Amino acid sequence: MEKVIWSKRSLSSIRMIWNFYAEKDIGSANKVVEEIISTVENIKFGGQYQSEQISGIKYRRAVVRHFKIIYIVKGKKLEVLRVFDARQDPKKLGK
Repeated sequence: MEKVIWSKRSLSSIRMIWNFYAEKDIGSANKVVEEIISTVENIKFGGQYQSEQISGIKYRRAVVRHFKIIYIVKGKKLEVLRVFDARQDPKKLGK
């Protein structure tokens, strides 16, 4: 992908993930966030990961540890919509 766009919601989730892990170990917090960012940056084509339907709309998802990265591809742009802890109730994902 030529460009990655992070939504405000996805950036907020990244900050919350970092804060959660940083309470125990800053190194671990950095590593988890780096894994998420690296996974997104290494998406080369739209169909690289699984598709998922949320509220009737088709998205793609990549999984890092227990986090779902929900994104859509528009031409050569990849937009990260959510970073979601998959251990939560999946019904929250549609909100």
